[in-house]
Amino acid sequence: MSKEINLTIALPAKVYLEEKVSSVVIPAVRAAVDILPNRAPSVFVLDFGVLEILNGDGSLNKRFFVQSGMAEIANNNCKVLVQGIVPFGEIDVKAAQKQVGTAQNEQERLFYQMILDYQKGIRKRYLRTLNLFSRKSGQQKTYDEVISDIKYDISELRKRNDERDVADNKGE
Repeated sequence: MSKEINLTIALPAKVYLEEKVSSVVIPAVRAAVDILPNRAPSVFVLDFGVLEILNGDGSLNKRFFVQSGMAEIANNNCKVLVQGIVPFGEIDVKAAQKQVGTAQNEQERLFYQMILDYQKGIRKRYLRTLNLFSRKSGQQKTYDEVISDIKYDISELRKRNDERDVADNKGE
């Protein structure tokens, strides 16, 4: 039995982090999920939140603010694909307030607002990922439509990840 997980955190255009870890806590849409070695294959949709990398004794190793995405776990590999990531120690309350004020779009503003809230001790679920599936008219999609959209997005992210893996293998 393996005691480590191969963690890969990727942004749309690049791999952000690759390392072996004891466990990782991801901000899944409905709750934070602790990913341990030898976990059954799983796929999670991620919300805005904090991703934590833990040491073998359960102590905190690294922490990141992540902007929605997905995580796929299989065979002690955890691939986390996110829209944005900020290392926990690289942003303080003043910097987060400034980012909220200068954000280019609503998604970015809400991401930095989440960071600001977290630093002020406010913990809540943002569920921005599911809200992105609402119709432009303001009507919410049905449950089946949301699930269909999520499955489509996951398949597209997997295709991009596979294309990146193929490109990486050609460069070796």
